Amino acid sequence: MSLSLVEALGQVNLEAGRVYRCQVKGQWVEVHVLGPAKVRPVSVYDESDVMLDPWIEFPRPTTKFSVTGEFGPTPLPDVPEIPNDGDGQ
Repeated sequence: MSLSLVEALGQVNLEAGRVYRCQVKGQWVEVHVLGPAKVRPVSVYDESDVMLDPWIEFPRPTTKFSVTGEFGPTPLPDVPEIPNDGDGQ
């Protein structure tokens, strides 16, 4: 016979505001007993607050100019100027 968690907790004398901890089959179980006035909603946020539609529309980009690339040799980098130390050498 299988017993649901609701049925099992219904058979226990639970006090509001208490936390019960026990080990079941090697796993720790913690039960927080809220009172009838402290029932928390299942969801943390209201799903009606989630906005799925964009609130702004950006204009489509327009072509200002086009660039055409050409293949060819890569130019060598500029040779840096090395300052003279004034050593006389």
